[in-house]
This record gives sequence, structure tokens and C-alpha cells, in this order.
Amino acid sequence: APAEREAVLRTLDEEVAADTLEEVEPRLQKSLVQALDSETDAGIVEEMDPSAAADLLAELPDERSEAILDEMDPEERQEVKDLLEFREDSAAGRMTTEYVAVPQTATVADGIRALRGFEADPETITEIYLIDSSETLQGVVPLARLVLARPETRMEVLTEPRFVTVRSGQHENEVAELFDKYNLRALPVVDKAGKLVGVIEADHVIAFLRARG
Repeated sequence: APAEREAVLRTLDEEVAADTLEEVEPRLQKSLVQALDSETDAGIVEEMDPSAAADLLAELPDERSEAILDEMDPEERQEVKDLLEFREDSAAGRMTTEYVAVPQTATVADGIRALRGFEADPETITEIYLIDSSETLQGVVPLARLVLARPETRMEVLTEPRFVTVRSGQHENEVAELFDKYNLRALPVVDKAGKLVGVIEADHVIAFLRARG
């Protein structure tokens, strides 16, 4: 019942509450969030994947969404606000900004340190991205290759010979086609200059396809 589920959500640790919200349907997400105060909502939303948080806030009335954003820490708030600016049916609207990227000169030891410092859900990581000084995507390294390589190995020698990317403005249907065609687990999103701006995970595409029916 509504009163009971809201009481349960209030008793949960913020990280657990965030994981819970990400698993329920949008209609119920909206109902639960609107039943809480903005400060409590902000603490939970900060722990959500930025793309999931942006999707949730986009469903709320503007006044409520802004009130929650105002209560969030500046860094998390900016990430979510950036995602809110993209069309929901675009590649950028489906991406997360939580991924692991290292300089293209990095070694395997550097990559492992970056993984250990990753603060979001580690289960979402299937590959590490190599970028140059302009944050332009230069290579993709699957985790399996990283684990099997020696610590001093340069990561650029472990990159996929060819990798697939998608422009931030491409339609979500094209994104789904790329996942199907290349059997992808993750898809890096780049802007017009080739700068890495986010990653679309397979779970997000599956959720989109289910919602589409």
C-alpha cells in the first residue's frame, strides 16, 4: 500500500533506496519521490545512475524537479542537468556519464587503479576507454584483456582493432540496431568532435525495448 511503501523507502539507506527506485516502473518511481521531501529525494537521487536520475526528474513537474536539483551536491547536480538537456529518444538521452576512462598512454596498472577508484556500481563496467588530452576517444579495452595482461603493459596494445561509437544526437532506434548488429555490452557516445561524453549500457537498451513493447 502507498503509505507502507513510502515508510519502507524512508527507512532504507540512500544507496539501497536508489537501487530500489531504479528497479521499479516510472509511474511508481514518480509516486514515491513525490511523497518524500526534496532533501530526502536529493540524497537518494544523488546515489542513482545519472541517466536514471535524469529520466526520473524529467517525469516530475518542473517545480518539483528544480527543488530536488537545488538540494543536490553541485557535481551530481551538474551531471544530471547536462543529461536533462538531451532528447529522451536520443543516444545521449539513454547514456550514463559514469564510466572508466584513462589516458591512451596508461598502463594496465593505471587501468586497474582507475577501476578501483570507480565509485559507481562496478558491475556496470565491461570495458575501459582510452582518451587523449582533448578527451577524444582513442580506444576501447575489454576488461577480460585487462585482467589477463601484465601490469606494465601499455593499454593501447590491448584495444579492440575496431570499435563502434554512436553520436549523441542519434535516435534510440539506431542505438538499439547497433547493439543488435554487433552484440554489444556497452556503446560509447561521442560528440561531433569525437569527444567521449557518455556510455550506453546494454541494460538501458533492453529496458527501452521492453517499454516499447
